[in-house]
Parts: sequence; C-alpha cells; structure tokens
Amino acid sequence: MADTTGRPMRFRLARLAGFVLVLTGGAILLYDRFRPAFSYEELPIAEAERTALEPGGAFPITALTRYNLRRGEASVPLTVADYRDGQNQSHRVILFPADRLRHDSWRAAGDAIVRHTNGNALFLAWWDDAQRIHFLSGRDTWLDRPTAAAFPDDGERSLWGKVAGGFATVPASSRRLARWLTMEADAALEEMKTQLPAERPVYLLVCLDDLARLGEIETLAGIRLPFEAARFPGGELHSQIAAVQQWARRDVDQASYLVQQTPGAGVQAWRITTPQGRDTLLARLLPFTTSLTRPLTQAQPVYQSGWGSHITIYALNFGEGKM
Repeated sequence: MADTTGRPMRFRLARLAGFVLVLTGGAILLYDRFRPAFSYEELPIAEAERTALEPGGAFPITALTRYNLRRGEASVPLTVADYRDGQNQSHRVILFPADRLRHDSWRAAGDAIVRHTNGNALFLAWWDDAQRIHFLSGRDTWLDRPTAAAFPDDGERSLWGKVAGGFATVPASSRRLARWLTMEADAALEEMKTQLPAERPVYLLVCLDDLARLGEIETLAGIRLPFEAARFPGGELHSQIAAVQQWARRDVDQASYLVQQTPGAGVQAWRITTPQGRDTLLARLLPFTTSLTRPLTQAQPVYQSGWGSHITIYALNFGEGKM
C-alpha cells in the first residue's frame, strides 16, 4: 500500500485484514485503518475442487465450505475443509486452493513431516497452522482450535468460530503459546522445557503468515509487539528491496526486517522497532535479518520451505526427537 508518490504507508494490521491478505495477494483493499463493517456469507463450492485438494492429506475430506469475507467494498473467498480422523473425530482446516505457492508449500511441509517424524511427535504452532499440520500429516498438535477471547469483535469471533470448528474448551494452551512467543526467546524456551512433555519429540512450526495473527497473539498475551508492516507495490525486485531497507532503517537503532512476496501485488515488508522486540521468541524464530545470525541453542531448524522461508520447523532440544 503506498501513497501517490510511491512511499510505503505504515500501518498496524487488523486481525481480519492481515489474515485475508495471506489468502490472496489481490485483497489489499481489506487493509483499512477505518475498519468498515465486516460481514461474511457461506457459498456453494464445486465438487471438483475437493478432488484438487484431496491428494496428500492424511485424512479424506468429507465436505468443503466457501466463506466470502467482506469488509467495505473488498471481498475474498476462504476455503474450509471438514474431515474425520482415525478416531472418527471431526475437524476443520483452512486450505489454499487458489494460492498455489501456499498450497504447494504446505503440501511439501506435510510430506516432510510424514517422512521424517514418527507418530509420537508433538507439534506446537498457532491454531490454523496446527490444523493444517494435523490434516496433512496426522501428527498431534499442542492446540488445534482458537480461543474466543482472541477476537474482541463479535463478527470476527463468529466467523473464526465457524471456520475453526468451534473454540478451544480450555484456552490455556493458546494463552501460554502467545505468552511464550512474546517473551524473551531464551526465557521462553526455558519455560517451555518445564511444561512440555520430555518423553516426546517436540517440534515448533512457524510460518510468515503468522504475522497476520499478531492481533490474536497480542490480545491473548496482553502485550503490544513493536512490529510494523508496509506494502511495496509491484515493480523490479531489487528496487523494492532497496526501498524496504531504507524504510527498515528509518528511526530505529538497527534495521531488522523481513520481506514477504505476495504474487501479483509486490512485496510486504515487516520491521521490528525496538531491541526488546528483536529478542522475542517470535522474532527469533522468523527470518528477520537480525535473527538469521543468532541461532537459538534450544531450537534447531530442521526444515524450511523453498519459497522465501515461508515455513520453518524447529526441533526443540527438550528430548531426543530429530527430523
């Protein structure tokens, strides 16, 4: 998003707006600081789409639902699959049929999890990532549904409750993970070591799209993270990167940024504006420039997707599990 001179506009991401952008690079109008009325509707979906989504999942899809999300004049579709696991328990998962990059990145990550972990593995990830992990690999996740308290807006809370198949009955896991992600990294990992099962190989998955969930994480952790975002419209990539670097250095003591490509819509950049923010676990896990040369001793990266480090999986060194 830019003004008429081409300068990026700084903004905080609204909960819905941020997530919608990760679904489609063309939905930029949903970034609206004045937050017009939000609504959604359920739409019919073609049976042929189920066939396209089915291969590679650990469980067969039983139904597909298309939600059309609207904010002001902008709208975007959201595809949700229902499935049953090996114990015949029902689940839901958000998939990316229209976004081949995200679709293929998640398929590859799911395949890697199946090949390189055993059935005793436990995965930590934000709720929507956790649902995809379970659907694609069948592996257990530490949490699998969002917490209602993460969505202060009634309309958004209603939507995400439907999309996720309901809210977590016990919200402690979501609150705890949000707190860990916003803590100083080493302190968070030490605390995690005391609260996660030592007898299981434990992995932590992060995705660049988790940045669109900042509103939820901040609400549950009770803290505001010093992360900012700006959109740099389409153009020559090297020029975009130069503009990102200039923006990232503005008014801060050390440039800390990452770049997220949005096909057909230029790039989105994120920066961290304080030293404390750069030391949080979330910042250290994601490929910010200040994190790449500071590996965490208790979190070993064991997988990274080929598309701009979109997905990274860490083995937590609390047990013997490796990938």
